[in-house]
Amino acid sequence: MIKNPRGLSSANIATGQDEASELQLSDRQYRLWAEMLENKTGVRIAAHRDDFVRRQIVRRVNELGFNDVEDYFREVAQPGAGNREWGVLLDRLLVKESQFFRHQASHDFFKKRLLSHLLSAQQGQRYSVCSIGCSTGEEVYSLAMAAFDSCRAVEQTPAFSIVGIDVSAEAIQAARRGIYPNRHLQSVPEPLRDNYFTVATDSSMEVKAELKKRVGFFVSNMFDQNCPGLASPLDVIFCQNVLIYLKNWRRRDLLNSFVEKLKPGGYLIVGPGELNDWQPEGLSRVAYPGIQAFEKLLPIGMPAGK
Repeated sequence: MIKNPRGLSSANIATGQDEASELQLSDRQYRLWAEMLENKTGVRIAAHRDDFVRRQIVRRVNELGFNDVEDYFREVAQPGAGNREWGVLLDRLLVKESQFFRHQASHDFFKKRLLSHLLSAQQGQRYSVCSIGCSTGEEVYSLAMAAFDSCRAVEQTPAFSIVGIDVSAEAIQAARRGIYPNRHLQSVPEPLRDNYFTVATDSSMEVKAELKKRVGFFVSNMFDQNCPGLASPLDVIFCQNVLIYLKNWRRRDLLNSFVEKLKPGGYLIVGPGELNDWQPEGLSRVAYPGIQAFEKLLPIGMPAGK
């Protein structure tokens, strides 16, 4: 349990100020924090965010009243006991940016391939999708809207599940609520807003229950072998604007693990330009304008559609 070692007043904790001293993070200490963040999440801090991360760590140290940054580091680094506090700090350090239908071409490709699946001999088979680094849920709900529309277009009962994972507990809570400011829905076509959202307040809208029932959100690390969203074979893995935060060797390890999670004939959809030098084994690049996607090769002798 995190305590208040210095006995700061509530006013000082709230403002992050201490009249006796002003804590600073040395370069050595910052490297330790950056290494811990990367080891725990795989995320590498971009150079332009160094100052921001430093400020957030020092602010949290001041809030909790630790005597120095070393004490706080030891508290957070110890197994088990520091997990809750690590989650709080992580929510502050990570970038939680998302939007509906970000990179429209990738969503168009997803909908086209799902329609093909629905019209094939695989009717009735559940279509399983996982969004990696889903943040506050916009990508998951975008995929769910496309899936619902596709099922309705071919007059089939929806048989799909879409799961989003993210290491930020705060982001996942927001995703589960499914309430977004009106300005965030500007990229959602009006027919979809009418069909899948209801007015929450004068300035926000909420995802309808029928859409929420088809999605799930989990706080999980994408490198975790027991990640709930990757527990069963998937038809599609959506992983956009995530790989840019990883070192090359971590990126390769992660992608190779994704290959194992895909069904034969399944798709890995990544951000354009994120994998120009990757030559995946067991996958073939998809020829589709404006996107970067890979299809898992069918085993020799297995006919398409199985």
